[in-house]
Amino acid sequence: MELDDLNKQLKEERKNHIREYWERLPKFEHPDDVPELPRVGEKEWMEFYIPKLLAAGAIPKKDLVIDQVYIGEHRRATAARWNGKEFVYNRTKFNWTYEDTCNHFEDDDGYALFVPIRLGTEEEYKKNGLIV
Repeated sequence: MELDDLNKQLKEERKNHIREYWERLPKFEHPDDVPELPRVGEKEWMEFYIPKLLAAGAIPKKDLVIDQVYIGEHRRATAARWNGKEFVYNRTKFNWTYEDTCNHFEDDDGYALFVPIRLGTEEEYKKNGLIV
């Protein structure tokens, strides 16, 4: 088998393995239950994983309430506030804290996304919205 053929086969096997994992995605009970989202860019993958997230308990964008805090998964925070367009969370970088934003998982732009799984409180936002 040539190297190109082997690489194609390995990529296809990896893609199938990821698809099998997502087919068995359990219900979310904690932000840590949300798996790392695939780096997509392919419409086919977005059409596949978005319904899987929703079935596992992620909150769809259409159900979000402006100014409501949500608990979920993002690489830098577990709590974020929905502003009607995107999520706002506190970020600390080089000892400087500022508000940053990220998209809802249905608006995948290739960057880190927030997957909300339940409503949150102001206390949780203050406690969990900041990851140093």
